[in-house]
This record gives sequence, C-alpha cells and structure tokens, in this order.
Amino acid sequence: MNAIGKSLAMDLKPRGIAVFLLHPGFVATEMVGGRGDLSPTQAERQLVQTLDSRDPQQTGTFWHGNGTELPW
Repeated sequence: MNAIGKSLAMDLKPRGIAVFLLHPGFVATEMVGGRGDLSPTQAERQLVQTLDSRDPQQTGTFWHGNGTELPW
C-alpha cells in the first residue's frame, strides 16, 4: 500500500495534487475488541489535524495520526 501511495504521489505531483499515507494508531474498534488507545472520534480528529498541517511538498510521505512521520 505504501508503494502504491508513493507512486500515486509522484504521478499526481505535477498536477498539484498531494498524497499522504496515514496510520491512525491503535483505534478502539470492533476489529480489536474495543481495546484501542483512541476512540474512532479521537483518531479522526488527529488524522484531520495531521493532514491540515502537511505541506504539499511532503507528498508521498507516511504519517502517524499523532503527527510524527513514519519511515518505511
């Protein structure tokens, strides 16, 4: 998935479209039996804040919902 996102970012950059790959963190959902660190609402807020603080020149990068860059 990361490679697809990176490729898409390179293809769309000339059009002025940025692509960011996001990891929401350990979210309390049914899939993990409700044992997450964040509620879905908290995770959503963090992801929106992370997206809002990105610069288009950072296209193709991978970010944790808490705003830290994730290397891969």
